[in-house]
Order: sequence, then structure tokens, then C-alpha cells
Amino acid sequence: MHIAIASTWGPTDTTRATLPFLHARAAREQGDSVTLMLLHDAVLLAKQDLAHEIVACGPPALGPIFDELAADPEVTVLVCKPCADARRFGEDELHRDTRLATMGDYHRAIREHNATVANYG
Repeated sequence: MHIAIASTWGPTDTTRATLPFLHARAAREQGDSVTLMLLHDAVLLAKQDLAHEIVACGPPALGPIFDELAADPEVTVLVCKPCADARRFGEDELHRDTRLATMGDYHRAIREHNATVANYG
């Protein structure tokens, strides 16, 4: 199974920002592949090592989870290019295992994998 997860939550709500990554990790633990699309303020989580500054109330720290998922060959982390542009950062500032993408890229991943979709935001 393939899970496509979209999230808009960023550093202003650390718990909500962490939840989609916990969902993605749970999917991987059960053998599913994942596309994770970061939109709106969630794109900030992919800005270099910012995810390492996110510590939620309850869930574990986001940084190690983000790194684990982004490095997993069965996980694709997409960062909304228009959202990153609006926040004035580019590809050279992204976490090494993420890439800029559009909603078209996200939709393509859903269609090509006949994915189950989850939205956080």
C-alpha cells in the first residue's frame, strides 16, 4: 500500500507538525511506502535542520524522525515550491533528502500509486 500524506502545520504548533511524521513512520513500520507533501508552514520543517528544533508536547522530537523518513528509499518528502518561494528560501536551503515539488507532483504520486490519502492541516 502507498500512503500520501499532506501537512500544513509548521513550527508554530509543534505537536500538529509532528503528527504526520508519526503517521508516516507507522506506515513504514507496517511495510507501506509513503509520499509526504509539506505545504504552507510545514515547508519550514524541511529548511535545513529546522526539524531538529521541533519538540512537541507528548510525541518524540521531530528531528530524528524527519531524518529517518527522508533518508528512507520508500519515502518521498516533497516540499511545496510556491510555499517555499513565499517564505523566501530555495532548494539550496532544503534538508538534503527532500525536494521542491508542485501539487501536480503530489497528485501524480497519488495517482501512480493508487494511494490512500491523509491530510493534516
